[in-house]
Amino acid sequence: MTTSGQEGRRRQLAMASDPRVARTRRDIVAACRDLLRSDRPVSVAAICTRANVGRSTFYTHFATVGDVAVAAVDQLFDSLTAKDIERREESSLSRSEIVRIGLADLLRGAVEERPFFLYALAAPAAERVRERFASDLASSLQHTIRAERPSASEAFYRTAADFTAHGAVGALLDWVADPAGRTEAQMIDFLSELLPRWLTDETVVAVETDHS
Repeated sequence: MTTSGQEGRRRQLAMASDPRVARTRRDIVAACRDLLRSDRPVSVAAICTRANVGRSTFYTHFATVGDVAVAAVDQLFDSLTAKDIERREESSLSRSEIVRIGLADLLRGAVEERPFFLYALAAPAAERVRERFASDLASSLQHTIRAERPSASEAFYRTAADFTAHGAVGALLDWVADPAGRTEAQMIDFLSELLPRWLTDETVVAVETDHS
């Protein structure tokens, strides 16, 4: 199979609904997490031994250990976005409360998965990893933005998601790498103030403009 063919197959597996595929990926991610947290050497061989999978199985799903780290962070973003959408659609909480709960979940998740963040950012392609994180978060955020601005244009959804995701990821990764005395509570306050008002403020009424 060609390199492009392998990458295509890996992308398909990442989105597969087959519980056996999901379990294998989950076991590989968990094994990598355990090794990172224990400060043991992290290699494909070590991950395979801990996850009880063969090397061929690992490479069917991931090209590198760095890809495992990125997959773990992707899972975090996806799960948090799903929870945020559910809160906005079904909760009696205010927008500001929903945002603060979501940010608290994001920061705690980042702390929980800090070894993955740091491993991915220490890789030679760290800048590409940052872009990947921002792109994945932007894709997830479009669902939240659609829930708040259902009449906006596709161009608005994409632009708002890109703008918000790149700022949030930049601040989040900086904090994960070097908190510099900033507490979780302070970061929640800072990010809440910086997010668009129509995501956080009950008094803001969105005015949709047709730019078509």
